Amino acid sequence: MNTTIQKLDELLAKIRTQIIEKKGLKEEPIEQPKPADEQTEPTEELPQHPDTDYLIKVFNHLKDLGYINTQYEFSEQFLNKNKYYYGMILSERRHPSIDALHSLIKSISELSEAETNHQRLDALYEEGHTLITKRLLKNY
Repeated sequence: MNTTIQKLDELLAKIRTQIIEKKGLKEEPIEQPKPADEQTEPTEELPQHPDTDYLIKVFNHLKDLGYINTQYEFSEQFLNKNKYYYGMILSERRHPSIDALHSLIKSISELSEAETNHQRLDALYEEGHTLITKRLLKNY
């Protein structure tokens, strides 16, 4: 398997060189990332948006309560989006749509009525409602 990876690396290097030659670009060395155990400086994580932080909190809480097991379930059942939506929001550091947030707080409200210990769900509902309101006011 190692030889296959080496052959792929060689092929990619050859293709890269051909593209650079065809476009007349200056070839600059590519810095290879260091393995995690060799990194001397801590990697700084980019900040998330408040509404993305909110999604993460809700996802974790619903998972703890046993309503979901995967990001796919969260996307489809609570955000009313395709199964890749939540993962895309996290990886691309995007704002979730107002529609997705609305679907989420609507679902939280319904769950809150069914739960006996619903204080945390109520707080998450209020936080989501505030985020939507701020987003809508910001657009006007």
